[in-house]
Amino acid sequence: MQEKTYDLSIESALLSSIIFDPSLLKKYSGKIDEDVFYLPYHQKIYKTIIDLYRNDKPIDEEIIKNRLGSDYEDILINILSSTPMTILDGYIEILKDLTIKREIQKISKELAESIDKGESGIALQAKLQSFSENISSKHTLELLEIEKLSDIEEKEIEFIVENWLPIPKRTVSLVTAPGGTGKSWFIMQLAIRAVMEKKINKAFLWLSEDPKEISKSRFKKIMLKILNSNDEDIEEKIAISDSPTLQFLYEEQRGVAVSPFLQHFKAKMEPYDLIILDPLIAFYGADENNNSQARRFMQLFTDWANKEDKTIIFIHHSTKNTTQSRGASAFVDAVRTVYEIDKIKDSDGKPKEDEEHKRIIKLTKDNYGIGKLLKSIQVERQLFPKREKIVYEEIVYDMNKINGIPEDF
Repeated sequence: MQEKTYDLSIESALLSSIIFDPSLLKKYSGKIDEDVFYLPYHQKIYKTIIDLYRNDKPIDEEIIKNRLGSDYEDILINILSSTPMTILDGYIEILKDLTIKREIQKISKELAESIDKGESGIALQAKLQSFSENISSKHTLELLEIEKLSDIEEKEIEFIVENWLPIPKRTVSLVTAPGGTGKSWFIMQLAIRAVMEKKINKAFLWLSEDPKEISKSRFKKIMLKILNSNDEDIEEKIAISDSPTLQFLYEEQRGVAVSPFLQHFKAKMEPYDLIILDPLIAFYGADENNNSQARRFMQLFTDWANKEDKTIIFIHHSTKNTTQSRGASAFVDAVRTVYEIDKIKDSDGKPKEDEEHKRIIKLTKDNYGIGKLLKSIQVERQLFPKREKIVYEEIVYDMNKINGIPEDF
């Protein structure tokens, strides 16, 4: 099966976003070359947009159509039917990757033809080396961003759910707990509270271990029985998935590789400010105890959170008989906040029955002063609806007896 080397839907979405909001070109024009577009029509439209932009001309459908002619009318209609996005990094990376594949495909064909013509191995090697140098110069890697300190806008760290259990924005956080502790209830309430306080617009929860119908039931119970709210708008701002997970980093013969699905996932997540992934290990296809591999995996998400203003929370299983994160220490080292969830226990270490609706939350890593906000590194929070106690009332009947047997027996 031949590898696909283009994606017209992403090309259309990219052009639609720029036409809808030309100010995006200030950030992205230097990152998009004409050749990232496979369709010649798309190349011509983008070239026209850039020409208008550089000459301070308005950019809209009618002006583009007037410049290019009626032949472009249908293709422009198709482009503008695509949903525009405000963050284009994911789309651009996908298209650049496909561009490299097209160029490799082209040189492979040329080399095959040269072999058929009987060209020497030395000549073929020279062509291959020239191609390699050319592609490396055209598609350079952005190793790091460098800015003068004077150009950087000063900002204090912001938190979501600050009055319940603070989570720093634009970072990756980790929540660990033993099985059966209530992690799913915890993250559902956290997402609801984050949306209710309006510090985020939308939340996405990939709850791969729970059927979506069960998650919906928990959502309703938290809203009604814990938060005493029937705000239907909250439901519109939280999306979930119980689909099988994708491994974004996986082992191969020479080490580990980043899955191409990650860029597609990032593009899909563009509308969401808060992203919760449960459990971490389901998205990680490498050695759980390998620090180097774990560090690389976490870096993928810390970079994403910082660059695209995402707040990402991983839910992770703890080691046996503890609440501590299992596997490589790099999972914890890479994040800025770690919470551990545990049951409330008595002096004998047994869960307290009268506190079964609550859990104890321990702040075990804190790089942003959350302990000062909480005024403690250990707090109790209600995660489940409190069970109503059934009171049995003793009823005593006054019955006349004949030979020790009630008359109405």
